Amino acid sequence: MIRVLLSGIRNDTVELHLVRALRESGIHVLVIDHPASPAVEWCRAEGVPHCEHSFKNRFDRRAVALYRDILRGHEVDIIHCLTNRALSTALLAIRNQSNYSKIVAYRGTAGHLHRWDPASRLSYLSPRVNCIICVSDAVRRYLKGMGIPDPRLEVIWEGHDPIWYSPASRESFSELGIPPNAVVVGFVGNIRPVKGVGYLLRAFDEIDAQENIHLVVIGEVRDPYIAQQTGHNPNVHFMGYRSDAAHLSGACDIAIMSSVDREGLPKAVIEAMAQGVPPVVTGVGGLPELVEDGICGLVVPPGDATALCAADRKLAQDADLRRRMGIAARARIEGTFHFRHTVAKTIALYQRLLV
Repeated sequence: MIRVLLSGIRNDTVELHLVRALRESGIHVLVIDHPASPAVEWCRAEGVPHCEHSFKNRFDRRAVALYRDILRGHEVDIIHCLTNRALSTALLAIRNQSNYSKIVAYRGTAGHLHRWDPASRLSYLSPRVNCIICVSDAVRRYLKGMGIPDPRLEVIWEGHDPIWYSPASRESFSELGIPPNAVVVGFVGNIRPVKGVGYLLRAFDEIDAQENIHLVVIGEVRDPYIAQQTGHNPNVHFMGYRSDAAHLSGACDIAIMSSVDREGLPKAVIEAMAQGVPPVVTGVGGLPELVEDGICGLVVPPGDATALCAADRKLAQDADLRRRMGIAARARIEGTFHFRHTVAKTIALYQRLLV
């Protein structure tokens, strides 16, 4: 039996389903989850052995002590770390040990690592990391460029299952004053400069109000420039953070991701596609791996407001094209990007590491 410690779980849909699937496959799973996370109640309801810990930083002494207590009391073949802090503290916990569990890391972004940065060298660039699961081939290429050898890099797309989602009603947008017959374009994500929302707003400045195309922006605004733009355009609506963001994206006609850099494989786009919503995305990071241009969505250059505008218009003005691409988008998730592949590849990775 393979014994895995999954560390750093919060309430991510894929992570929780992965815990269940691994257990159903016969793998013994122990979880470290965040004490303020709904994952705690989920683990209790599922009967998953778990410890609660909030990782304070990359050098969290209590986390290091927790790892060592777990390793003294349990046989653990693999420590699978889902966050930066979970990884760094796990590596500190096994330091100076000759016989230690295999370390698997997860990397969801292409950026923020530096060869001579101590934090990078004590995490993803550490030679004691046996394998890094890359959320896309773009992330794998980035890490390879940082000098990490190919055998330590494994691309496992974060697959989903359409049955996990049910679209919200279009009435969810009525409070925003969006007409029932409008075409709704939905952006979901934490709004930082890297998400390119500034270009998206410029794209909508090029769309006349009479075209009846509305943009709904769902997520916490962390970009000061964007915060100043709220209320600027009557066809652009900011909803802020919403716990039901995935279901709201299913109520949109078009999903959009305007990122300009460092994108791994945005969960928000997968969630929309799983609900049959065709996406417009930029050709950044793993997005072109997910969205087949002209088949299940449209891919445009990053940082190009005019191209974003043209793609939105193309789909907004052609309901039949939206329908065809929406069907293809859902099929993409039901096929290549289905959760079953994530489970199978994760188990295969565990088995390979323990040979």
